[in-house]
Amino acid sequence: MERRRRTGIAILCGILITAGYGLWSPLAPPSPDRPGTGEECTIGVAAGSATPDGRPMIWKTRDYADSPNNEVYYNTSYGYRFISVVNAGGSYSWMGLNEQGFAIVNSASSDLMGGDTGLGNGSLQRYALGTCATVEDFEALLDSTNVTYRQTQANFAVMDAAGDAAIFETGGHSYWKYDAGDPGVAPDGYVLRTNFAFHGGGSGGIERYRRTTRLIADLHDEDSLDHRHILRVQMRDFSDTGSAPVSVPYPHQWRSDRPFGYIYTGYSICRWSSVSTAVIRGVLTDEPARLSTMWVILGQPASSIALPYWSVGDTPPEADGPQTAPLCDVSRQIRALLFDYPENGRYIDSYKLRDASGNGLWAGTFAVEDSILTATESMLEEWRQTAPASAEMLDFEHELTEHTLSFLQSSHQALADFVPNMESAEETEDSLLRQNYPNPFRGQTTIVFDLSEESHVRVVIHNVLGQEVAVLLEEVRPAGSHEIVWNAEDLPTGVYIIRLVTEDSVATRKALLLR
Repeated sequence: MERRRRTGIAILCGILITAGYGLWSPLAPPSPDRPGTGEECTIGVAAGSATPDGRPMIWKTRDYADSPNNEVYYNTSYGYRFISVVNAGGSYSWMGLNEQGFAIVNSASSDLMGGDTGLGNGSLQRYALGTCATVEDFEALLDSTNVTYRQTQANFAVMDAAGDAAIFETGGHSYWKYDAGDPGVAPDGYVLRTNFAFHGGGSGGIERYRRTTRLIADLHDEDSLDHRHILRVQMRDFSDTGSAPVSVPYPHQWRSDRPFGYIYTGYSICRWSSVSTAVIRGVLTDEPARLSTMWVILGQPASSIALPYWSVGDTPPEADGPQTAPLCDVSRQIRALLFDYPENGRYIDSYKLRDASGNGLWAGTFAVEDSILTATESMLEEWRQTAPASAEMLDFEHELTEHTLSFLQSSHQALADFVPNMESAEETEDSLLRQNYPNPFRGQTTIVFDLSEESHVRVVIHNVLGQEVAVLLEEVRPAGSHEIVWNAEDLPTGVYIIRLVTEDSVATRKALLLR
């Protein structure tokens, strides 16, 4: 694998003294945008030789639980205008695309030695988006800042409208380039990283690296290494401690003391700490650079929908609100219902995503996302024939984000209305729904409830998305203790919700059906 070390021999060419670009001073204190060490981010870059349509791509799953409020921000403060994913209210760029078709993402790599002053990971990306038109420009920026030092400890994946694509392992005063278009460096045309550098010798994120290596190799072998499959397959992938895939739904217990169907996400690409993702799709060399498209999922990727953005104007308010982005807000609300097991918040309820019958949150969100992908590709085909005005692109962008926000809000409400918390059972002195027995059960189980006075009683069964699957009782019952038997032989394995409704109260219990 080729490694080119660049030391500080390049002429600065005025890059670092241009006024108005918010530049750092060699005497300034360390910037606050350096992420902490640990497990953060999975990235990749593919040259056009590796993709079915010949367009290069870079991608990133961002893991940074301390900054869950992410937005898509349009920055006009530099020579080149650009869009990037930022922490709400901030401007450091964590993945972005500029009007020249230059794009960049990063993954932290604490095994590289950073400097004490200069640009950090997020501020370097922001500055590069504002000043670089090509991968060559970015390399020149690294050459120049080798002299004055950077605080960077990261792998940077970059591409441009000319088709160049590479990953740079970047420390404080040196870097190593891995060119995805060089067969001697990347025989299959792509380069991948998590939180270590080959030069640095660490192993941060090694299980995610092994998993992404398998996923991308499979996509490449199937001629499916495109933005659709990265979004659906890579960004929503769950795996175990040995980098093996975990199915959704997960019809097992992760451990004997964990609930049925919950997946531990500490080793997955789609992790508990994932806060946003991006796939940036480039253009062919004869296409306008402004048609380069940044697909972004704001929020935990399992709980949201990918949307396209272009660096032609202000992003929609759904993606960049006054304080936080509404798209990210509703994704976080859905996330709370998915990750409802209390211990560490790192287990996701796979049956809410997709049950054994194919129903679940993903049945709806993936259908919407598929329609967005198809509509966007159709629109891009038109724009490749006739260059669109910026207003037309922004109108299309806004229409998609507005529709998606409305759908996600409805999905959250449906989940919130019917899904109780992991340990909860809404109980009152007037009615008491006891835990069914046996539980878990196979075939049938007994439900017991107590009434303090005569009441009309309705006992229904819902799946975890609130869909009613059975009505067990609907009649007036006297005060006292009552038993009913639920025969569930026609239902698939999964978690179900027993819901008792009387004239004065509602109570719920979770029941586990096994086959």
